[in-house]
This record gives sequence, C-alpha cells and structure tokens, in this order.
Amino acid sequence: MKEIFIFEIKENIRSRWIFIYSGLLVFVMLVLSFFGDQNGIRLLVSTMNLTLIVIPLYSITFSGMSFLESMPFAEVLLSKSVSRKSLFFGKFFGISISLSIGLVFGLGIPGFFLFLNDPNFLFLFFELLIFGIFLTMIFVALAFLLSSLIRRGEIVLTVSLLVWLYFFIFFDAIVFMFSLYLGDYPIEIPSLIIILLNPIDLVRIFILLQTSSAALLGFSGAILLKNLGMAGVLSIAFLFLSLWVSIPLYISFKRFQKRNF
Repeated sequence: MKEIFIFEIKENIRSRWIFIYSGLLVFVMLVLSFFGDQNGIRLLVSTMNLTLIVIPLYSITFSGMSFLESMPFAEVLLSKSVSRKSLFFGKFFGISISLSIGLVFGLGIPGFFLFLNDPNFLFLFFELLIFGIFLTMIFVALAFLLSSLIRRGEIVLTVSLLVWLYFFIFFDAIVFMFSLYLGDYPIEIPSLIIILLNPIDLVRIFILLQTSSAALLGFSGAILLKNLGMAGVLSIAFLFLSLWVSIPLYISFKRFQKRNF
C-alpha cells in the first residue's frame, strides 16, 4: 500500500488539477482579504462558507473521476500481484492527502497571515482547516462509493453534483419543512438525528457556536445546541464525521473486492 500511496501523491501533485484547486482557494482568499469586510468574525464566516462550498464539491468530483480513470491501470497492477486492499486504500489515502496538501497551501497559508494578529480567530481558523481535511476525506469516500456503484464517468459526475447540492442546499430546507409540517408533535429527537446526517452542517454549527454569529446557525443549529450543548456538539461532530468517512469507505471497498475487471 505504501508504494501505491506515494505514487498516487506524486501523480496528483504533478497534475494541474491540484494546482488549480490551490490557486482557486488562494484567489478567493485574496478577494475576501482585499475587497471583503475586514471585521474578524465576518472574515472568518466568509472563509468558512468558502470552505464548505469548494472542498466538498472539488473533492467528490475530482476523486470520482480519478477513481474511474485509474481502473485500466488498476487492472495492470492487480495482475502484478498487488492486493486489492493495498490498491484501494493506497489510492484513497493518496487522493485524500493530495487534496489536503492543496487545501493547506491554498487556504491554510493565506489564512494564517490573515488571522495572525488575532489568536482567537487564528485558533478557529485552524479548527476550520482540520475540519476541512475531514470533509475532504468524507467526500473522497463518497466519491469512491459512487464510483464503485456506477461505472460511467458522466453519470458519476452528475450524481456527485446532486449529492453536493443535497448536502449544501436542500438539506436545511428539508429539515425546516419537516419541522413546519410536524410542529405539533415532539420532533426534537428526530430532527436532531436528521441533522447529524449532514457533515457540512456539523462543521458549520461547531465553528459558529464558538463565535458571536451563532444566530446564523439556522433551525438545525438551534436544535443541536439546545439538546447537546457545546461539549456534546464537539463529541458528536467528531463521531459522526468519522462515521461519514468509514461507512462509505467500507461499502465501496467491499464492492471493489467483488468487482470484475
């Protein structure tokens, strides 16, 4: 697995797509810095919104296409006595680390200098960066799952965009409608369970809970804070983010083991 992992990192770093990813993040951070609001909390929230849009979208589309395009080469490697487990997890960690490197250079370095003068916001920014790496691994795992179920690249790309739209746009609308039409019933626990099924929402809620912008949490964040509190949100966030990585990865690995080449 080590050789596959190193090879994947080298290939992805040489790829122009990682540089495009990093460059896009740098460009938007510069725009936020020079043309946006210089208020610390507003800059942090704007950076968070950028992170929650770009990271899932780029991770799931790039990883899905990379997985499918590597299948002919994977067949050659498997014929050379490379195990499916080594190939699969080497590729997963290789793509995840490559995208994380792009994230650190594109978001981490500019953000470090932007928040350097305020230790509190700098700490929150580093938290955001860690959660960004978590989101990268989650959406790479989801991309692997989609690619293990679908073998046509254009369909994988379409479904990946739909998955991203669901998590980023439609999810809170579904939660709100759920609460609106069932408001006469005790729905706190069901609503809480639904909220935990969105990794993007978990990251957003946890970051905003530590700022003065908690009012931006929306309905889902209010329910989560009321029922769990700050320490509970932290524990639940790490638990469910870990599950969001491991469960899709486990299913896709089982599918990969049974795949006919």
